[in-house]
Amino acid sequence: MPSASRVVMCAAGGGKTTRIVADAVSNVADKMLLVTYTRNNERELRSRLYQHGPVIPSNIEVMTWFGFMLRELARPYRRVMHPRRIENIHFVEGVSAQFVPASKTASHYFLGDRYIYSDKIAKFILECDRRSMGAVMKRLAMRFDHILVDEVQDIAGYDLDLLELMLSAGIRLTLVGDHRQATFKTNHGRQNKAFSGIKIVEKFRAWEKRRLVSIDYETQTHRCNQIIADLSDTLFPTEPKTNSLNTTLTGHDGVFIVRSDQIDAYVAKYAPQILRLDRRTNCGGLNAMNFGDSKGLTFDRVLIFPHAKAKQWLASGSLIHIEKSLAKMYVGVTRAKFSLAFVHDKTVAIAGTSAFQGS
Repeated sequence: MPSASRVVMCAAGGGKTTRIVADAVSNVADKMLLVTYTRNNERELRSRLYQHGPVIPSNIEVMTWFGFMLRELARPYRRVMHPRRIENIHFVEGVSAQFVPASKTASHYFLGDRYIYSDKIAKFILECDRRSMGAVMKRLAMRFDHILVDEVQDIAGYDLDLLELMLSAGIRLTLVGDHRQATFKTNHGRQNKAFSGIKIVEKFRAWEKRRLVSIDYETQTHRCNQIIADLSDTLFPTEPKTNSLNTTLTGHDGVFIVRSDQIDAYVAKYAPQILRLDRRTNCGGLNAMNFGDSKGLTFDRVLIFPHAKAKQWLASGSLIHIEKSLAKMYVGVTRAKFSLAFVHDKTVAIAGTSAFQGS
């Protein structure tokens, strides 16, 4: 019997947020929860919901991933693990309390007894559920009929085990995202390192084999034209190909190579958004945005100043040069609707590119 839970992998520009909100508002009978990683994404979900009416429907709740874990999972049954109220989450960049054993609950999981470490809150919830004989999951199943998780590619560490526990408990989940855009992580713990970043899709496939989920691919993009979509597909050649619904022609459409001595003329003529991997890339004094910061945004035209490894990729066509920045590169190239250009002075081995002919 097919699972009621699904993983939906959407191409960049595929209308993922629109789909999530539409699914939620069309279901008036079920208690729905929409969960996403960042506060910005939470605000975006709420904004989209308000487009459907003056108030958010009473059967729909919206939370951040960490707010969800704290409010709905960690606090209700924390007494089986910890006597004091959990005030909030203490966010850590790396691994917290590395040398404190789990048997020392207060110092292993908490800063000052009341602030739970962000990389260990899911681990704490898993243990609470075990000690309470599944009470955490039973309560969650009573609270919501359907939970939709946006940006699922960002889930990492013990947080992945928590999703698996929900699936195993029969809680209906719809997990939406794009592993090719895995540029952030909910934490940097060691658990599930093998499924970190773009490799998270292997975890989804393992769940599918266990019939915990079915995997659907939404391959249409409303953003990039077909030439740009084709280039983005070369970054992940084993994934389903993207079909563009953007058929608008502007007279400057596709993927272009701009020489260094053409930059000023190109920028003056087309006013592209300048993108780069990070601030270490010299963009000639132009106002540039990092790939990661551009995630979720759309621009008519994009000009990328490639970093050293990206220049090697352009020259050779070999993905080995950008394997560590593949997800960020994918985010960068899929921001453009009509034209995508790279600053490059040497021979290009990437198919589908055209040399800019301006002076």
